Amino acid sequence: MDGNRAAIRLTLDDGSAGGTDLTDKVNPRLSALTLTEKRGEEADSLELQLHNSDGRLAPVRAGATLILAMGWEKGADVTLGMVAKGRFKVDEVERSGPPDIVAIRARAADLAGDYRLRRDRIWKDTTLGAVLTQIAADNKLTPRIHPDLASLPIAAIEQAKKSDMTFIRDLGRRYDAVATPKGGALIFMPIGASTTATAKALPSATLTRQDGWTWRFAAKARDDFDGASAQYHDLDAGKRVTVTAGGSKRKKLRRVYANRADAEAAARGEANKRQRGAFTFEYELALGDPTLIPNARVSLSGWDSEIDGMEWLVDEVTHALDGSGGLWTSVKLESR
Repeated sequence: MDGNRAAIRLTLDDGSAGGTDLTDKVNPRLSALTLTEKRGEEADSLELQLHNSDGRLAPVRAGATLILAMGWEKGADVTLGMVAKGRFKVDEVERSGPPDIVAIRARAADLAGDYRLRRDRIWKDTTLGAVLTQIAADNKLTPRIHPDLASLPIAAIEQAKKSDMTFIRDLGRRYDAVATPKGGALIFMPIGASTTATAKALPSATLTRQDGWTWRFAAKARDDFDGASAQYHDLDAGKRVTVTAGGSKRKKLRRVYANRADAEAAARGEANKRQRGAFTFEYELALGDPTLIPNARVSLSGWDSEIDGMEWLVDEVTHALDGSGGLWTSVKLESR
């Protein structure tokens, strides 16, 4: 780690232009930082531990919003620069001692509207992109919907007494998509997509056995399904019709859908899930890489033909920074 030094940039969103920069106050006091980013439904989480032996650290209140960037500020064998990691709402502040430490725990905070308010509304003869754009606007978010999903037709869909947060998650499950607010935007994109909603290439990485320390490869217990089938009501024919996706060993979805497009989307999403994640790989890197993010594609090299021959997706990534400028990253991957 000699010669390499990591740091953070922390800003308090206090309503002023650009917020209040806390970096010079926080970095000298930083004892530890842990940031966990997840592809799934759970919000990203952040914990900071700050020294306060002199008692001069100004109190941080629960409910405050912090904006984080992190990265390498010095070093010859690392990529220099800060990487934006989003906004976090402080859930809990704990003070303890001796030695006097302030622990700040926060979760991703990008939904600014009434996202927990249950709504009862129906969309008809529209597209998935239009539905998500409306929800984004209601919550003061910028819609970033992948073009492969934005144009999908929706004959009718109901948000029956569900919050926007729950409804977005339901749509993510149905379309096998990353569905999350982040960085002031509502992100909705296929799991494993190679590009973002704005057609930019998603970051990819090759990790070698020399890049880290401990690793773990496992085969997940799973059933034999490699596809899915779903039914919908064909009003013209007056009967139920079955649609399929994926392989020949199909899981039958219990729900009967209102139209062919919904049934096909549900079957396709379930089939994608069945074909993904048969294997998992966990790896702790010796030098942190804050550019690694959930849904990024990863190649592995240096293990064996089975592990190296698979295609991998980042499911979860944890970045840890200590008070001496050390930065480590651990990743959880799944086969795709």
